[in-house]
Amino acid sequence: MTAPAVLVTGGSRGIGAAIARTFAAAGYRVAVNYRKSRADAEAVATSVGGVAVKGDVGQDAEALVQGVVKKLGRLDVLINNAGASEKAAWTDDLDAVSDEMWERILGTDLRGTFQCCRAAARVMKKGKIINVTSIPALTGEREGIVYSIAKAGVLGMTKSLAMLLAPRIQVNCMALGSIETGWVEWLPPALRKSYASAIPVGRFGKPEEAGELALFLAGNDWVTGQTYVLDGGETRV
Repeated sequence: MTAPAVLVTGGSRGIGAAIARTFAAAGYRVAVNYRKSRADAEAVATSVGGVAVKGDVGQDAEALVQGVVKKLGRLDVLINNAGASEKAAWTDDLDAVSDEMWERILGTDLRGTFQCCRAAARVMKKGKIINVTSIPALTGEREGIVYSIAKAGVLGMTKSLAMLLAPRIQVNCMALGSIETGWVEWLPPALRKSYASAIPVGRFGKPEEAGELALFLAGNDWVTGQTYVLDGGETRV
């Protein structure tokens, strides 16, 4: 019997790469999506015996999904991990939020997620869709308002698609807290320690822990329309 296939968008590094490795270790055939980071994506794909697939989720979702089906023969799990942000977007100045910034971030985080969900639903006989969002979707953010809006939209999308695609496809969401990826490494040691100490478990999350949660959701047929918070108790909601 052919092993199930998973597409991880934004899978070339960080959380996406960890998710790809977790699924490969569990026996999945993995498609690692990238937009620009070809070398990184190919390195991840090679390490897990998978394939690298190029595509901008905001523009190329249909072709991306069809390409995965062509290479792997099927699609069983979609993980919408691709996201967009930029330093200029983390501001509390509303006048600094340009229309172009709005379009770039929502184009990937919200429209891109929806388009990938729709494209996957067209080819899945049955399967799982797992959307990756973050804590600002639940709490809001004084800075980074466009990012918070985009990620909050994914929560509503998840619930709506869970109803629309049931019982054939289960759709869930992971709201991630402070995961130890590149941004944490850039923090000065004192600030990094301060941030970590504010988390009840006393540390940042590991990308592999996001992979473990995604794998659980991919294997459960009874959970749908839910948002799982993975933040070490940071929000305590």
